[in-house]
Amino acid sequence: MVKITLDYEKCEGADCAECVDVCPIEVLIIDGENIVIRDVDECILCEVCMGVCPNGAVKVEED
Repeated sequence: MVKITLDYEKCEGADCAECVDVCPIEVLIIDGENIVIRDVDECILCEVCMGVCPNGAVKVEED
């Protein structure tokens, strides 16, 4: 099982969206001005989203 945490105090949302752009499975999507998790069960734990987030707002871990 995968756990994805988005720290909305650090996240720039749709203004940045680097994590959305690189997610190969489209687990992270833009909803209005925010980034949201579409389907955590689809996550393949590649952690690319964590690597591109300039603010360290995304955390992916095996639960």
